[in-house]
Amino acid sequence: MVSLPRLVISSMDKWTIRRGADSKVSFPFIKRRNHASFQILQYHRINDHKDQIFSRVPVEVFEKQMEGLSRYHNVYPLEELVERALRRDIPPKAVAITFDDGYRDSYDNAFPILKRFGFPATIFLTTGTIESQIPLWHDRVFHAFGETQDPVATIGGKQFPLGTFKERASAIFAFRQYLRNYEYNRWNGLIEQLCTDLGVAWANCQRNAEKLSWSQVEEMSKYHVTFGAHTVTHPILTNLALPEAMDEVLASKKTIEKRLNAPVRLFAYPNGNRGDFNEPIKHALKEAGFLCAVTILWGNNDFQTDPFELRRVGMWDRDPLISAMRLSWSKFLS
Repeated sequence: MVSLPRLVISSMDKWTIRRGADSKVSFPFIKRRNHASFQILQYHRINDHKDQIFSRVPVEVFEKQMEGLSRYHNVYPLEELVERALRRDIPPKAVAITFDDGYRDSYDNAFPILKRFGFPATIFLTTGTIESQIPLWHDRVFHAFGETQDPVATIGGKQFPLGTFKERASAIFAFRQYLRNYEYNRWNGLIEQLCTDLGVAWANCQRNAEKLSWSQVEEMSKYHVTFGAHTVTHPILTNLALPEAMDEVLASKKTIEKRLNAPVRLFAYPNGNRGDFNEPIKHALKEAGFLCAVTILWGNNDFQTDPFELRRVGMWDRDPLISAMRLSWSKFLS
């Protein structure tokens, strides 16, 4: 069993990490929050693949992270925490677990661990990939940069070296920003051209979506896993006119509701940074019957947090001890 650090709050409102009988580190400059908050953990992939382009948490690390949650935190369904926050009734040490996009390894690898600990979770589904099993646009971009043997990529007339993982990550970021200069209906062609330029077969970029099946979704829904909408094809919503953006949102919502015969009240913004949603989109989500929407903005949530701008915390550290400390530390900083 992993030995996780113990968090101790002193009477002077400082916090201390203890590890072992004689070792401790104090942080008197960090103040305790004066009201309750909850955290939302964000995951994508849980597997032992060696691919470094897309962030993945190894299965053993995920298991140890869940063990840490079982010892030091209280895991609740996201929907319950949002409703309790609106009533100013957030329970102590509250955490919700979420996964984005609906990758198959959330069923193969994460689901058995969640069941073992009795943890609820929310998975935000891009429904188009379940129907077609064609990878999302960003998965095709990751594949192109992961597979190319070219030493340099040209993006928007600028060259980006690809010799190291860090350089490839910078090139991926640059290409994703480049796409924003164009209407969403042109992205597929631009990504196909990228594959051609990098010497990667387009057919390979179109295969192996590694997404959940509807039978797996239906099975998981019977064991405390809630499914939220994440659009059909994962567009950046602010790159679309509002009616087009809501078509993506509502089609995803209705498909999940029909499959599970249950209302869908939770939404995750594709990409989820500050520029990927706006006030008209937030208002339209509320009008469509959503309770809340999650971002990838870092931080905690309390009764003052806009439920359509919920913050999340990544748990991607390979060392579960660091993950445990990061989670406890972040409670005091936002």
